[in-house]
Amino acid sequence: MLETSADLKEKRILLVEDELFLGMDIKETLERCGAIVFGPILDRLSASRIAEFHDLDGAILDLNVGGGDVSPVAVYLQQQSIACLFYTGDANRASAIGLDKIGPVYEKSMRPERLVQCLVEQMRKVETQDKKSTN
Repeated sequence: MLETSADLKEKRILLVEDELFLGMDIKETLERCGAIVFGPILDRLSASRIAEFHDLDGAILDLNVGGGDVSPVAVYLQQQSIACLFYTGDANRASAIGLDKIGPVYEKSMRPERLVQCLVEQMRKVETQDKKSTN
């Protein structure tokens, strides 16, 4: 089991990934750590609805899903102080359009276990920043 299990226990995570088998691998890894996973979500509209109507703790987002770009979802999550990261085959584009300012960008070659560890690190970072801004 990952050392991040305690950090993810009962955390609500949005997973937006349109490569179903990859999405299922990531979901399984998150669930083994105790997370409650919304996904894998295959399109931007569904991702937007879940982000808007559920109290989320974090998100793993593919940049291009269901023929659309998830940038609006990422911006919304950032406005709500929800940690997110990008897991994409198009990392250069993600950085070029400024998504790396919202969350870290990782190539899809990363193993799901490491990706989940990176999400926990991002959640800690956002939580620390949020605490600083409220003091």
